[in-house]
Amino acid sequence: MNTSRIAIAVLALGLAGPACVHADMPAAAPQAGTQPPSDSSPTMARIKERGKILVGNKFGFQTFNYKNATGRNEGYMADLARALAKRILGDESKVEFRQTTDETRFEMLARNEIDVILDITPSSAEKLMHVDFTEEEIFRSGSGLLVKKGSPIKGLKDLRKGTRVLYVMENKDIDKLKALAPEATYIPFDDSKQAFAALKAAKGEVFTQVVTHLYRAASQDPNYTVVNRFTDKPYYIAVRKGDSEMREYLDDFLRSMKASGEYNRLFQKWFGPLGGDAA
Repeated sequence: MNTSRIAIAVLALGLAGPACVHADMPAAAPQAGTQPPSDSSPTMARIKERGKILVGNKFGFQTFNYKNATGRNEGYMADLARALAKRILGDESKVEFRQTTDETRFEMLARNEIDVILDITPSSAEKLMHVDFTEEEIFRSGSGLLVKKGSPIKGLKDLRKGTRVLYVMENKDIDKLKALAPEATYIPFDDSKQAFAALKAAKGEVFTQVVTHLYRAASQDPNYTVVNRFTDKPYYIAVRKGDSEMREYLDDFLRSMKASGEYNRLFQKWFGPLGGDAA
């Protein structure tokens, strides 16, 4: 018997065997947070070439993204943007915030004046004509209730006959609240500033509005807290239309933030003291 041929055959089987076994097995799913930056995304290529990410935001809400007295952007979404810069470029300071408006934000994105819109931006069929959104949400908003700390009102069941509910007329969720708590008395105002002033003047027991406005009010006066959210309005990151690689990268980034607990840590940092868990 030719022992050298046998040895070669055994060696060949040893090398081929495992490969054949693994070929029939499903590929392991990538773990959240392991997806590398993709140069096939034109947005990602520009970010890496310039060495910083340009983030669009309206700077409209305290606790979300606003400029402090030193000019530094602070807030929940500002921290998310810094976490994104650290993941892409290895340095959380490699981010530039550019102010947008409802009228200019999508045009700025299309003109490459910003790379992403990280703001209180819900998706809609009309918006999807201009931009793409992540599947992962960055914040869950909706309308809620704001009360003075220590109030017996904790939710909709506490809005009984004689309860005065202050609301802003442009808030479309008020009809839903009236249907859920029909015995309460509803008092309209032109804007959130007026309604919150009336609440502090004891002209009502509850102020209802979108929770972004309620968190801002609570951040201005620690005697008030958000206690309930009765509608849902999720917000997403907006990217340039058709840049699916960038959208997928951002979804992976958000999933990794949530899996690691960093997402919840940021939420608690900015909204926990304002009643965030209740909303």
